[in-house]
Amino acid sequence: MKFSFLQPGRDPEPDGWEDFRRGHDLTAIWSYDVIRASFERSWARPLLCVVHESGRIVGAVGAIRFGRGPLVLDVRLPAHSNGPTWCLPGGAEGRELIRGFERAAAAEFGWRLAGVVYRMVTEAALPLVARAGALVRQSPGTTQLPVRWPARDGWIATLSRNRRSTLRRQIRRIEEDGTLTVVEGNGRTDLDPAELARLHERHAARLTAPTTPRGWVAAALDRRLPLTAAYFAELIRRDDVRTVSYHEGDRLLAFAVVYDHPTTPMYGPWAALPAEEGGRKDLYFDSYVRIIAHATAGRAERLFAGRGFVDVKRSLGFDYLPMRLVAVPRWAIG
Repeated sequence: MKFSFLQPGRDPEPDGWEDFRRGHDLTAIWSYDVIRASFERSWARPLLCVVHESGRIVGAVGAIRFGRGPLVLDVRLPAHSNGPTWCLPGGAEGRELIRGFERAAAAEFGWRLAGVVYRMVTEAALPLVARAGALVRQSPGTTQLPVRWPARDGWIATLSRNRRSTLRRQIRRIEEDGTLTVVEGNGRTDLDPAELARLHERHAARLTAPTTPRGWVAAALDRRLPLTAAYFAELIRRDDVRTVSYHEGDRLLAFAVVYDHPTTPMYGPWAALPAEEGGRKDLYFDSYVRIIAHATAGRAERLFAGRGFVDVKRSLGFDYLPMRLVAVPRWAIG
């Protein structure tokens, strides 16, 4: 097998990549153009390790490179929070490719490589990366909703009485609000990517601002990757990406991005103005109503909603899936 490290901000897309991505039902997060766009004007440096066998791509690992001296490969991609960013076979063959990826990283980066950190490792994926010498820790888990209904109202009917009545009241209020413009659809070209990036940056800064010494440590260990205007420009124009936007006049109040997929769509970036700046609290819940309506209409099997706000998502019927962080020091790789 041949392991090649590509820098999408510099290197051309490898032959056969799009066929591999589509053949494995990978969402737009894995599009080479989307990964490339995340590089522009960002401190994050994405890498893609592509595994070839007999001239065809058989696996891939997406990562971020940190450090100018000793460096760490952080196995994750921007805006991905539902599982590990690799596409590999399971079992012994998957472990072989992981070890091959690590040996190739050691050869590629030499003495500077301090180790590899695997984030968002699900319980099923843990055997591929855990080993003697690795540090394994709990990390925030993801959330998923089994889609069992032919329409939105079937989902709402399964929720608690209080949540049902609140949602229906919010839906009615937004429908009757003549000052609010809600637009949803795939392949959007009517939004300003720079405005989306600014609102998302402000929203992320509010959510991740540490308030305790422990919080500062947690923020440093799980630094949120920036989503730039270039990233949103590449993302929202795609037919496999759905965006829900909320405007009051010309002012953007909130937006949600969905990585569309016929069976497992993923709720991606969300951002909103706070209420004290003219935002509206109901919009977050309304976005779920619309996204779940789209998932049921498309006969999806599961909707992923990422990490954070777990109690709120549970009240909307989502299940919690635990995940781990696995840090492998240089001496234990390969």
